Amino acid sequence: MSYAAQIGKSPPLAPPREIQPLPGFLSFLVPGLGQIYQGRVGKGVLFFVSIYALFFYGMYLGSGTVKAGEPEATYTVSGNVYLPEAPKQSAPFLNLPPMMNDLYNRPQYLGQFWVGVVAWPALWQYFTYDKKQEPQTALGLFERTPSDDALNAVHTYGDKLVELGWVYTVIAGVLNIMVIYDALAGPALLARKPDPVRKATA
Repeated sequence: MSYAAQIGKSPPLAPPREIQPLPGFLSFLVPGLGQIYQGRVGKGVLFFVSIYALFFYGMYLGSGTVKAGEPEATYTVSGNVYLPEAPKQSAPFLNLPPMMNDLYNRPQYLGQFWVGVVAWPALWQYFTYDKKQEPQTALGLFERTPSDDALNAVHTYGDKLVELGWVYTVIAGVLNIMVIYDALAGPALLARKPDPVRKATA
């Protein structure tokens, strides 16, 4: 077959992607765990370290303790990963269920959720914490919704970087969606196979 005829041939179709639900679910739980399960240890560890570093650095930026007021009181915000309970319908025209209304008030959590199990204590705090009873739980203040007074005090008298913190945590969650896809169906861009025709004529 002549070179021109070979050039005119249609390229072979790429094989269909193999869907692997278990590695995808593992990377949903812990970033990179699915890749480690698949034997791609280096890539999995890279994802784990990068996403968790981004997430916990954002948590650190979003936390703070200040003393303010007369008489002076201590206010603490443990982080910016939480789901607040809204006092009323913020979007009455949508007539949302209570939890959807709360997510409407804090859509950041929709991105943070995908970072995996480290963002799920916020759900536990949301469903079990009772402000009136002040129960002592093993989680303590971790991912508990801070009071309005604490938020106002930390934002007013604390480090201005506190608002930047949630951006890092949301980016970490969104990046983990791509990690989940990588474990579920392989890399988004497959490695290009060498062209035998071009190689033969080189």
